[in-house]
Amino acid sequence: MKKKIIIFNLLFCIVVIFVNYNYFNSKSRNAIVYNYVENYIETNYGIARENLKSEEIDYMRGMGLFEIEVKDIETKNYYFFEVDINDDYSLYYIKDLTELHRKNHPKNQAD
Repeated sequence: MKKKIIIFNLLFCIVVIFVNYNYFNSKSRNAIVYNYVENYIETNYGIARENLKSEEIDYMRGMGLFEIEVKDIETKNYYFFEVDINDDYSLYYIKDLTELHRKNHPKNQAD
């Protein structure tokens, strides 16, 4: 009986460690992706970081890519990006999809 309790506790600890690792790894990856997008917007659009707000970050599991939507709180404009990062969190590529989204959904943009 004592062996079963020890084995159960050991398996439970392994599951908890695995779940926590995946949870915090996904949060870290989201933060890194948002940081890369903030740098891109600041450099290419001239918008200060203080005016940016992350609206949505989606990880596309099958493709291993992040889709991120960022809002400029001053002008109420949205910016859309596709980002891929390596396992070591270094940037693989960033693709600006803002103009594509604006052409397809012009009503979502402020005048």
